[in-house]
This record gives sequence, C-alpha cells and structure tokens, in this order.
Amino acid sequence: MNKLIRIDMRDLTAVVEDTPADLIGLGGRALTSHIIFTEVPPTCHPLGKANKLIFAPGLLAGTGAPNAGRLSIGAKSPLTEGTKEANVGGTAGQKLGRLDIKAIIIEGKPDSDGFYIIKVDPSGAAIIPAPELSGLGNYETTANLQNTYGEKVSILCIGPAGEMGLAAASIASTDPEGRPSRHAARGGLGAVMGSRKVKAIVIDDAGTKVRKANNKAVFQEVCREFTREIQALKSTGLFRQFGTVGGLSYLSKIGALPTRNFTTGSFEGNAQIGGKGVAELNAGRGGSFGHVCMPGCVVRCSNIMHDRDGKFLTAGFEYESSAMLGANLGIDDLDTVMGMEKMCDDLGLDTMEIGVALGVAHDAGIYDFGDGERITDMIREIGQGTVLGRVLGQGAKITARVFGISRVPVVKGQGVPAHDPRKEIGTGIGYATNPQGADHTGVIIFHAENTAEMVDISRQKQITTCAYDSMGLCQMAEANLEVMAKLVSSFYDWSWSPEDVADMGKSVLRKEVAFNRSAGLGPATDRLPDFFKEEPLSPHEGKFDIPPSQIEKVMDFK
Repeated sequence: MNKLIRIDMRDLTAVVEDTPADLIGLGGRALTSHIIFTEVPPTCHPLGKANKLIFAPGLLAGTGAPNAGRLSIGAKSPLTEGTKEANVGGTAGQKLGRLDIKAIIIEGKPDSDGFYIIKVDPSGAAIIPAPELSGLGNYETTANLQNTYGEKVSILCIGPAGEMGLAAASIASTDPEGRPSRHAARGGLGAVMGSRKVKAIVIDDAGTKVRKANNKAVFQEVCREFTREIQALKSTGLFRQFGTVGGLSYLSKIGALPTRNFTTGSFEGNAQIGGKGVAELNAGRGGSFGHVCMPGCVVRCSNIMHDRDGKFLTAGFEYESSAMLGANLGIDDLDTVMGMEKMCDDLGLDTMEIGVALGVAHDAGIYDFGDGERITDMIREIGQGTVLGRVLGQGAKITARVFGISRVPVVKGQGVPAHDPRKEIGTGIGYATNPQGADHTGVIIFHAENTAEMVDISRQKQITTCAYDSMGLCQMAEANLEVMAKLVSSFYDWSWSPEDVADMGKSVLRKEVAFNRSAGLGPATDRLPDFFKEEPLSPHEGKFDIPPSQIEKVMDFK
C-alpha cells in the first residue's frame, strides 16, 4: 500500500502522499500508534485541534489472506487520555487495501458547525458538506449514504454520541450486508471523529482488484495452510454454531462473568442471554449464526438476530455486549438486551463502556438491577442529550465522579470488559498493564498456573496481539508468529522471521507506553481498582492478589 491521504479539516483539503520509506513495514495498529507517537502532542486535549484521527488497514488488507481485513483506528483517547487503537471488522479495511491506501489521517478542525463526509475512491478523496446527516443515527445515516453512493460502498460513521463528543462514542463500520453493526468501540474515538466534524467516510473501491503477492505461489500455499489450521480449531466450529455469545454460560460456570456491577461471577439467567439456547431460539425465529463480519473471514463467528416476530433486530451480537448489558445489569431477557445493543449501535456507543457506566449508576440508586425498561430509557436519554444521558455517555469514570461513587471498575479511565480479573488473574494482569486501558482485545487468559507464568503469558499475548492488529488479522484465527512472518514475507518479498514480527509488536508497545508516560499516565495507572483486591468474588471467593512488583515485569522486555 503506497498512499497516505491527509485530510485537513481546517481548510477542507485532501492531499495524497507517497508512503515514506520508514512507514512501509508498518500497518494497522503499528502505524496508528507510530503516527500518534510522532505527530500528536501527548498533552493535547483529545477533542482539540492538535489531536489526529488515523484509519489504517493492516499489512495484509486487500489480499487473499484469511481473516485479514480488520481496520485499526487510532487517536489520543478522550476516555483514557492516552494512546488508543480500536480495531473493527466490516468491509472498510479490505476496500482501503484494494485502493492501495496505507492510512487516512484526519487533522485540524473546521470553523463551521456543519458536518461533512469524506468520499474516498480510486481518484482520491473529497470532502463534501452533509448537513442533512446531522443528528441521524448510524442506521439512517448509512441508508442515506447508500442511496446516494450505492449499496456496495463501505461506510464508517458516527451517531449522535460522537456528534456530542461523548467519551463512550464509537465509530461504526458497515458489515458485508451493509449494516453499521461492527464498531471500533473502545476509547471514545467516535468523539474525536465528531470533533473533526466528520460524520462519515464513504469508501468506494469500484474497479479495483485483489492485491497481488510478490511471491504468488508461496503466498497462496501459506494462505491455504493457514486456512486449514483455522478450520481445524475446535473454537472455529463452536463460533460458527453459537458465536462469541455462546461462551457466556461457560464464563458464568467458571465464575468469571461480571454480574450486577461485578459483585459476583455467576449469573443465574446466563442460559437466557448466552450459550446454546440463544442460537436455538434465534434459529427458531429465522435468524442465523455462522456469518462473516468481514470479507475473507474463515471463522464466521458473527450472527443475524431476530426478534419475537421473526424480524431483524440486530447483527454481530457479541459476548461482551450480552454480558455487560445483560448479566452486569441483572437482565436475563434476551430481547431486552439485544434491543439495548441495537440502540447503542445506532447511537454509536461502546456497549462495554455503557454497561460499566450503568452498573456504576445502580450504586447511585438510579434504578434497580433487572429493570430493563428503566435501563433502556437511560440509554435513550444518552441519545437525547439529557443531563443524565450526557453523564452516562462520558463513561464509567465520569459517571462515578458525578455521583460520588468510589467503587469504579475502570483502568486508565476505561471500563473493565466482561472477564472478571478475580477469576481470570492473567486477564487482570493484561487489563492493568495494557497501554490501551482495560481492553478485551488486549489479552484474555483463562488458565495459568502461577504468577510468573501469568506475567510471561500476558507479555507474550500483548506482543502477539500488537502483531495481529498490525497485520489486520482477527485474533480468533489464532495465527502464530511464524505464520505471520511467512504471510508478509511471501507477499512483500521480505525476509521476516518470527522474531521480526515479535519485534514489531514490542516496538508498538514501547511507543504506546512512552506516549502515555508523556501524557501523564505514570506507572501508578497500571493497576486494577482496589475492590478487585479487597472483595472476594463468589462463588470461588477469589481476589486479584498480584503484587505491583510482578505487574511491573510485564513490560520488561528487550
């Protein structure tokens, strides 16, 4: 990929540049984090003029590599006030790859109040006024743009939450069916996009072709073998049948499912909102599992969910959403949980952050656990921009501060996702040390025997995850360093070893940590909240008891 597109919203110009030589080996998260590290002042306001929003497909985008179409989006986060990369499926990553675009960098802010769209196609990029889209939800925005530009374009857009600058705002990406159901959710990047007055990016790759490998025969053989390995995974078969939401009952069984604002690890209503029962109920309504979230996906863990009347309700209904909007709020009615997830999709909200914020709101006495109607109204208030809605939309940390709550499940200002670290100790180490804040895509470790092992596994998983994100690979494919080295070497005619891939991951982490330190996020922020250390989690009565001296070893690598 040879082109960088810089969008300057100050004077509404788009400039296409050749990719500098020192950026050729970077893609996805490696590229977004590098640009943030080198071009964004660490102490700038996340919604101010100096921040930049970067869209970067992975190194393997637009090729025939399986599960390689994820898109990284990066900026200084309004939620954590540190570096942030959120990656997303959908069709945008593959189309940008086919267009030979290394990254789109949006900088500056316009003087006008109106919103714009950015149209990207083989001829370049254009900035187009779009006042008619202001205030629309993601579904209506997408429908309007598809009506204008065709159903085959890819769309990245924000809903009202992003327009309002809420720190829990996501950026939606259209899936292969054209629905804005995939989200770069974490870190409030939708607010950064809203602050640039960009409502949507429309990507049209008409007339382009799959990118050709330098060593076609070797690349195709590596892809075939990698595909066979993905298909042979036990997890792949389970994901196709039940999606990621199928794991909810298992997490409840082992006592790691956040329930009623992280007060217990098991939820008695788990079978109603997760597990095999959800897939069976959905099939009876005419919905289905086994869908792709992006072109080239082999795992097929996505779904299309129908309501009681057999009509489409939502798509891409994931474990994290069901856990944080369901079990964490004491709700066991599937349609209620899916309805809230659909509202978040349309408003452009991170379901995890909102689930944590709503859990905190319970402790302020605003509602009772299990009151789905009241909680649905509270999410609706976020879209309406009421005072309560704006508080919730700023995330769990701000919600707790407004209501004087000290028990707050956040790390670096970001809500803890749906794996309780008092059971999954290794996951907790990852939550604490990840430069991105507590993040479900950072590191999940179900089983590890001792502290040293958990520290080592957390370090290696974070390095490998950085490589996944830089290649544009889905974590569910479980590529190892050797496979990644073979893929990029045969495609680009490089001579990368597994150690080179690991070194790229380490470089990403070093830059992210360095940016955070300069932004004011010192080593003391690499910790879990005290209640995880103090409150035993039923049913196993576990605590997160890893000493800081061990946590500090995670980022100790050469």
